[in-house]
Amino acid sequence: MFAEEWTKTYLQALQEVRKSIGLCRMFITGLNTNIDGLRHIKGEEVKKVIAEKNLEKEIQSKLKKPPREIRTFPDVLAGILLCAKTGEGEEWFIRDPKIRDMIKSTFGYDKLRMGGQCGIMTNVLALLGFTVIPNVVALPPIQAEQFTTKRGEILIPRIEGNKIVFKKPLEAARENDKIFIHWIFEFDDQFSVQINKETVKAPVENRFIATYDDENVKLKIDPAFQEGTLEVISEVGTAMLSGYHMLQSNYPDGSKPEECIKKTIDLIKSWKERNPELRIHSEIGFVADDKIRKSTLNLLTLNVNSIGLNEGELADNLYTIGHRDGLNEIRALNSIKTYLGARKIMDKFRLSRIIIHNREYSLCLINSLHGIKPQNELHSVLFGALLAATLAYTGNFPTINDAEKALKSGELKISRKALTEHQRLATFLENEEGYSQEKFLKDGFTEIEPSIIFVSSNLTEPRATVGLGDTICSASLAAEEALTRREQKTR
Repeated sequence: MFAEEWTKTYLQALQEVRKSIGLCRMFITGLNTNIDGLRHIKGEEVKKVIAEKNLEKEIQSKLKKPPREIRTFPDVLAGILLCAKTGEGEEWFIRDPKIRDMIKSTFGYDKLRMGGQCGIMTNVLALLGFTVIPNVVALPPIQAEQFTTKRGEILIPRIEGNKIVFKKPLEAARENDKIFIHWIFEFDDQFSVQINKETVKAPVENRFIATYDDENVKLKIDPAFQEGTLEVISEVGTAMLSGYHMLQSNYPDGSKPEECIKKTIDLIKSWKERNPELRIHSEIGFVADDKIRKSTLNLLTLNVNSIGLNEGELADNLYTIGHRDGLNEIRALNSIKTYLGARKIMDKFRLSRIIIHNREYSLCLINSLHGIKPQNELHSVLFGALLAATLAYTGNFPTINDAEKALKSGELKISRKALTEHQRLATFLENEEGYSQEKFLKDGFTEIEPSIIFVSSNLTEPRATVGLGDTICSASLAAEEALTRREQKTR
């Protein structure tokens, strides 16, 4: 498809999903919810701090051997510069709470917004008009205020007496709960810092996250959430569980990350016992520790239907399972290597769906067990990608109307690189698997097993870079359920 054809296909997908969206049931989201302190950072600011503290040599050393955790304030600066240099987003954990105060006094934040994959997906789904039940381990009023009240219904389970009650966030808030603010340092492609003779320049816009959080790192499940979701699980079509990237190699109480993962798997199994048709999706975030990454893959992935990753996460997880071919090409968004890598993970862990989302395009694989036609999956991914583009364009979690306005504004431009990568993959599929490249380019999906769905991104000057992957995945899964249920009704 050419750029103008993609735009028409986006509009068609939006219309198809809009007609069916009311067929969705309620959603469950978990496991990490926090507050994001957003800070758009400029190169001059970082350069000034480095110069004032005479940190040039230390920062250069850390760039050569990244600590990937924050024990000193220079680690924060090194994290920002590393992400700018590579063009990839990472999240590092703050080990000393004093660093939080140093970040606040040095940089502060521009605004607060809902954070955590669970929190972001909850707001995205609610703005589509759904009832959503999130896992929230700490809900001070300032966190409760980050949940949207514009549309849908967000319900927090609470135990009162001997029964479960569902409350709106502000009604469920507790004054003495901990406040978790994660610093999101966003930068654009004009970001540039010179350190001695080295110039660090961002090739694309991205972000670095500095996190201090002693509850979500344990994948803690609120007891009321566990009991409450069991009461309503028969009314749920899809559950989305994420936050595994926050796991730590060890904890002060001596527990291990594998124990935390197994608790969530027990919850999944209890849901499945009561609702065998429930679909489970997990967004796999950036995991710096290879052992934790391996545990998450081996334990969690075999118990979910679908996973989502960006290009860096795909490369990291392939490395963990012993696949070393083409990882740099995957990070460079080569569509053939991305397809082959996604296929390897899908087959190894018996997934029915995997979606790889990057700045330029989304690549989704589904097999027949997922129970959706390839064209409906194309419309689902287009819908999710459009909502993510609208978030980037407006800086706010979008409604369907917001997405339609953004699409018709002319401010969203189809990625030229995506068009090239679509052609590259189409040629490969015809040469290696005998599938017509003309048909794949025309349709945007294949009708082989597994089906391949390719969606070119809409690009804009972003006002937000955090939450785009979570938006693609949650919105596409909602669209997927809507279109699947419509198909079932017409049989």
